[in-house]
Amino acid sequence: MANIKTRTRATQQRTLDTRATIKAAGAELFATRGYRATGVRDIADLAGCNQALVSYHFKGKGGLYDEILADAVAEAERLAQEGDLSTSNYPERELVRILSRAIASQPHLAPMILREQMDPDRLLNPDTANTLRSFMSLTESVLDVLPLDAEARGWDPQIVHLSIVGPLIHFTVATRMREATVGKLDRPMSTPDLDTFTETLASMFSRALRSKAAGP
Repeated sequence: MANIKTRTRATQQRTLDTRATIKAAGAELFATRGYRATGVRDIADLAGCNQALVSYHFKGKGGLYDEILADAVAEAERLAQEGDLSTSNYPERELVRILSRAIASQPHLAPMILREQMDPDRLLNPDTANTLRSFMSLTESVLDVLPLDAEARGWDPQIVHLSIVGPLIHFTVATRMREATVGKLDRPMSTPDLDTFTETLASMFSRALRSKAAGP
């Protein structure tokens, strides 16, 4: 009986290891090549496994893609929900920091989301879409606690949310290109790190959101 349990645990661990290896390979390829340009054979070759295992564990490329993106979004959401907006005097600044940490926590998340948005034929898995939607609840909660005379209290939460997430995703995706290009420019250009960019963005949004509404 003990031998059977040992073999069962070993089999389960091999299954988990195989799935993890395939997911890591898929995440790298989807982030760098996109969904359409990545084939099952490419994933299997990078993972060092048989193509049939991709279909067996994930029901094909589409299932693998959905699971990778869903896991990344769920982990980012977990980190975002761990942030504490209630104790901050400037919760809108903390919101930018929380979203920045969440996006940066998964290296393949930003490029995958960007590619997803650029492909009109790709539709998010409903569960993943709902998880992404839950991020907006953080933005809504911040708008609700702004000073009563702040013009932003009447702004569309989706527009505010996209105005924060958009720059963070673009900054993250373009980091490698920016760092490779800066030394070749005729005029010097700064290369801020993510923390510096995040704090600058947080300060800008704080001033914008707290500006007083114009009088009648």
